[in-house]
Amino acid sequence: MDKIFFIGIIVGIISRLIMLNLDDKQYPTQPNILTSQIVLAFVASSLGALLIPALVNRSYTSITFLSLAAEQFRQVRSNRRDTLQDLEPTQLVPRGNSFIEEIARTYEIRNYMCIVTSFITVASFWALNNEVKLSENPSIIISTIIGLIVAFILRKLLSRQSISDISEVSIVDISFEDDCVLKVGNLKGITNVGLKSDRERYIKHGIGIEIRPKNNSYTNAGILSYPGQRQVICYNLYSRLGIFRESNEPAFTPIPRVDPETRSLYIAFIPMERDERKIIEAVKSCPVLESAKGKNLSLKNLKIIGKENE
Repeated sequence: MDKIFFIGIIVGIISRLIMLNLDDKQYPTQPNILTSQIVLAFVASSLGALLIPALVNRSYTSITFLSLAAEQFRQVRSNRRDTLQDLEPTQLVPRGNSFIEEIARTYEIRNYMCIVTSFITVASFWALNNEVKLSENPSIIISTIIGLIVAFILRKLLSRQSISDISEVSIVDISFEDDCVLKVGNLKGITNVGLKSDRERYIKHGIGIEIRPKNNSYTNAGILSYPGQRQVICYNLYSRLGIFRESNEPAFTPIPRVDPETRSLYIAFIPMERDERKIIEAVKSCPVLESAKGKNLSLKNLKIIGKENE
């Protein structure tokens, strides 16, 4: 049982490393955060691997450590939320409370995944070795494979949609009407830009982005209309491409606006590098927030043009 205990821990940590790869694509991470997550993965995997020996030896009191672990992981979520909220004033483009809560919730859930994978790995070994009467080495190999399969299944289940799944993204023109009214694509009235130098910067360095709901779906349009989701898209652009502005230049703050007729989302953005391909990729890679889903449920069977889906 000693070998499978350590193997269960290793499988649990591997499952977390698999999710770290996904987190890095959806939430920009730093080395110190990665280290803390690996340490927490070790703790969570150890708890999961200990469950089967505790149950076999009828040491039911040791299971109470799970409640302490759950409380600790909830504290990790709270600490992560507080840290990100404290950093909000330093961001040229803020994340927004919806995105912060999503990140904090993710950090908590990933630890539970380590517990599940290590528990299933050890449980599979025990069942094969004691119930099926399979020898130790084949049991270890099969249970390790089962644990890794579970890890990839959980990764698939915990992977969220991205903007590319619900919309089409394209680059559109930026212009000004009535001297100072910013127009992006077909949508006029994004904001007023009073200074001539600011308007010139928009024309020279800015780029317009149109995000259209796929299939003219009200469900997809509702996600794009959610204020927290709009803010995440702007932050995703900023975190990957930078923004050509200072903290005392509010005229260049990206303001996403929805066309009331087409329900398309328009954004005027001034990146550090004006690369249209990278801009489209940054928008498409933006995660869809869980809090943005479930809107406009009564209209889910209608298209934006007003006709029922066939």
